[in-house]
Amino acid sequence: MKGNRHNGACVSRRGVWSASGAAILLVLLSSCSTVRVKTNPDRVVGAGLESADLLGQIAGAPFSVLSEFSQHSAERLRRAQRSEALGHRADAAGEYLNAAVEARRLLASGGEARDSQAEKALVEVHNSALARFAEIWAAGDRRESYPLSDGFGELRVGFSPDSDYALSYFDRIVAAESVRERGIVRKTRRGYGAPFVAIREQRPERTEEMDFYPPRGLHAPVTLTMDSVRTSGDTTQVLFSLRNPLLEETVLVGSRRLPLAADYSASLAMLLEGRTEEIDGLKGFFNARKRIKHSGVFLTEPYDPDRIPVLLIHGLISVPMIWRDIVPEMISDPEIAKRYQFMLLAYPSSFPVIESAAFLREELAALRAKYDPEGRDALSRNMVVVGHSMGGMLAHVLVAEMGDHLWDQFSDTPLDEVPISDDLREALRRRVYFEPDEAVRRVVYFSAPHRGAYVAAKDFAGILAMLAKLPSDVLRFNAGGVAPQADEYFKIPLHRHYTSRESLKPGSVTVTALELAPYKKGVVYHSVIGDRGRGDTPDSSDGLVEYWSAHQEGAASELIVPSDHRSYKDPLAIEELRRILRLHAGI
Repeated sequence: MKGNRHNGACVSRRGVWSASGAAILLVLLSSCSTVRVKTNPDRVVGAGLESADLLGQIAGAPFSVLSEFSQHSAERLRRAQRSEALGHRADAAGEYLNAAVEARRLLASGGEARDSQAEKALVEVHNSALARFAEIWAAGDRRESYPLSDGFGELRVGFSPDSDYALSYFDRIVAAESVRERGIVRKTRRGYGAPFVAIREQRPERTEEMDFYPPRGLHAPVTLTMDSVRTSGDTTQVLFSLRNPLLEETVLVGSRRLPLAADYSASLAMLLEGRTEEIDGLKGFFNARKRIKHSGVFLTEPYDPDRIPVLLIHGLISVPMIWRDIVPEMISDPEIAKRYQFMLLAYPSSFPVIESAAFLREELAALRAKYDPEGRDALSRNMVVVGHSMGGMLAHVLVAEMGDHLWDQFSDTPLDEVPISDDLREALRRRVYFEPDEAVRRVVYFSAPHRGAYVAAKDFAGILAMLAKLPSDVLRFNAGGVAPQADEYFKIPLHRHYTSRESLKPGSVTVTALELAPYKKGVVYHSVIGDRGRGDTPDSSDGLVEYWSAHQEGAASELIVPSDHRSYKDPLAIEELRRILRLHAGI
């Protein structure tokens, strides 16, 4: 797990986040953004029954193939429901499988017109029956064969060798149709196949394997398809595939090519279930000692060496879940999904910016050591970084030619000549001397306070900062490592409680260094800035960050949106990110 890479004081479990600090800030919060999820398998079957009834209405003639199928499929689905209610799950699975097979046969025969109501209803019956069969089968039944519904012969089931995933890789699957979420915008693609949330859990024996996945494990969007139905004698062989809907758009059913069904949001909803954006952000700010154990760069899907990483970085008193609508929106664009993979940075937002920036550099180095040790992938050659608010400052640090600019804000004396312990000297060196990240080719800033924010200088902000519980080795000069005469070498007090609040003040160490440091050669950067709809740029503000602070000379583009500080939520901003990603990929 992440905590294993961050030892010592950084992973202390002591301290409970300050209730008083939370209360102070909660007064300012007008609403809480909580993700809620409920799953109900009856929804899956209900959708199939509705479509079966619709087929009966479409068929018209009472003895037509469509009418017969409508009647038989509805009967099978209801028998399956009754079997489930009685605890006869294997019998239920067989009924669902028979219904799905018959629906696929009708689709493959090509008898219904393309894009007709009948075709769509057949697909819905098939998908619903297949989804419920697969949930029961994957949960433990896993028989190799089921009797045909007419009593003559059997259905044998298996997975195609071309399946993107082995079902055994995941610990459980949940039909996306059964998921109802609040606090996240649902994003789907209608089509053939049963969309699932596929979950691989964090377990002690998977510590190394799952090191870069969220604490709740991998939650991936997948789609189960019935690839073939072949009969030989009394045996019908049914082959399935578990497909990646981010990389595939269509699927062949007989001679009919159909869109591959997908649910882009259910996996994130289940991953975030019960999380509240504002409260989690407060916890991360006030108790950095605890949050650091669950911090790092996290993958949102299995690592792909061929796709461009997009790293999303949250800001102050915030968490990665702010991107919960951005990610589904982006991956629902097939051209973006095929070319990009999205990653999230989680970090204690009370850390000073230079501390968080050092943490980010270490995380990226560890990620590359694990997945791209030879430096051949886009992970080491071609990344896009997107940062909101203080996260934008972290992104800026990644692409700045810092040189001596940071150290010069601390002292006029070379670091090697200052009378401090070797341990402290190396700790400082790690934080203030570094090269820009060679892989980062493009940066997108959402409401980034490059020149600081006056709100950080307010007394209230100081109260909040004092309540933050930081690990003892975060930018604090321990008395044992500093010679008595060292004070005269530094421009800042040595034993002060430093937090992100100090980093965000206009004229702070970090702000001044970023202002002086040039961008690395070749990097392209963009700004999205809110003006609260007032149209008063360049005198505008998003309520926290003024335009003069967010503006960057040399930006490839600058978009003013009518938003408050949460510019990443504005529809125009989301479309701007889509445009930038398409531009970067040459689409």
